[in-house]
Amino acid sequence: MITLMLDADAYLAAQALAERKAALGDPETAELNITELEGDVQAGTILYHASTLPFLAPGRLVVVRGYLGRLDKRMAASSGPESPAYQEAAQLLEGLEQVPQETELVFVDQGLDRRRGLWRGFRVGERTVQGLADRIQAGQIRAPDLSPPDARALPGWIARRAQEMGLEMDRRAIQMLADFVGVDLRRLENELQKLASYAAGRRIVSEDVRQMVSDAREALIWDLTDALGRRDGRRAMAALQELRRNDAHPFYLLTMMVRQYRILIKVLEALDPGGGNEYEIARRIGERPYPVKKAIQQCRAYRMEELETILLRLLEADVAMKSGADPDTEMDVLVAELTEPREGARAGRPVATPQR
Repeated sequence: MITLMLDADAYLAAQALAERKAALGDPETAELNITELEGDVQAGTILYHASTLPFLAPGRLVVVRGYLGRLDKRMAASSGPESPAYQEAAQLLEGLEQVPQETELVFVDQGLDRRRGLWRGFRVGERTVQGLADRIQAGQIRAPDLSPPDARALPGWIARRAQEMGLEMDRRAIQMLADFVGVDLRRLENELQKLASYAAGRRIVSEDVRQMVSDAREALIWDLTDALGRRDGRRAMAALQELRRNDAHPFYLLTMMVRQYRILIKVLEALDPGGGNEYEIARRIGERPYPVKKAIQQCRAYRMEELETILLRLLEADVAMKSGADPDTEMDVLVAELTEPREGARAGRPVATPQR
């Protein structure tokens, strides 16, 4: 049995390999029937290990990482079908037909060029060598889809994984976890395990996510910047006090405010030429959908020159705090200044920067 894990998510590939290793039975015996190859390995070595029969186990597992991508590049750089790279590819592809059923040979690889011979096939002398594509279509090679879910499908993935782990989560908790973490499946797994320990058998609710997931504090920062954008001094100070109750250090708060105003600038720039929803814009600017969604909602309250002036004001606060000013007082003054009603700001006049 031949399996190709091509461009697979690292977490999903690791899970799939763990399942295959577990299927070999007793771990001590299974260890004797698992071979993992990477680096400068040759086709003959791969086929040798794949053709070895299992020892005291129902099957054998051979995992080869990165080999096909290197071979693909060697073939592309070679002089043609008579080159050593093509000869090795022919040896490998034709040798796959001889791999015994008891052995699963798994290739884990990234970025094969589907226009080249390794994928599409090629001729060596008078014979045609079938490429990976034809062998997949014929059923000789399995190619499972191990790509991560997109952002829209992520809550469903979290719900299924939680159910597999025996966890009960309400919908708001699932959506909040998806928003905070994004499509990082390994980290989502870790966060689910943390939540399971914290909840200790009870239903997981959104407040649990807010307490246990590290990025949950970022949501409170967005509450603060949202209030600043609305010039709502009362809400801004309430958000600031909530962050302080969560032991947020003033320098951390200032750093996160700078980060989020920079995201506002990036999103405002991205909205101007082509618009788009949070998923498309997040992909373009290299951010997660959650902060982008919040920034889309907030950036309409600003002109670009206002955001740039606010960043300068935040830099000034950073210098003042590092020069001996009381950090908490500096944050209070900063929030008060940024929520002052400013007539004409929407007409293009920049935010006033106080003199010090």
